[in-house]
Amino acid sequence: MENLPAILSVCKPIGKSVTTGTTLLQAYKAPSGFNYQLGLREASGLYIFESFAEGVGCSYLDKIMVFFGDEKRLIAEVDVPRGTRYTREKALASVKQKLCDFFYETCSMMNVKFSRTEVEEQVTDILDKCYFSESRQAVLQWAKTVNII
Repeated sequence: MENLPAILSVCKPIGKSVTTGTTLLQAYKAPSGFNYQLGLREASGLYIFESFAEGVGCSYLDKIMVFFGDEKRLIAEVDVPRGTRYTREKALASVKQKLCDFFYETCSMMNVKFSRTEVEEQVTDILDKCYFSESRQAVLQWAKTVNII
């Protein structure tokens, strides 16, 4: 996963992961039976790459890397403990924590003042849309089909 900007420049999406909601860029089936996949999310100039393994009845998160801009500059790398089960909530929380921590550290080093509350609200809003917008749209469509709304 270290060379993700190069992978992105040559890879075409191969599908969509139903489990994670990511756009799949690479996938292979290991002799163990697990399907190893590299997925991408995009949000406000961020490129969030998630590496995960899907088995029968379970998915494991491997690593998350966050890049920014067309140049794909690395701004956050989330090492995930081995055996961590995948959930979008877990992935989102990990990315949010890493982005906010790095931002706070950078601002502190450069003596830039900011409101922690505002930063966390904005990051949460951006990431929530990125991770859950399709699910929110789907539940509204479902509610319409059964005349709830």
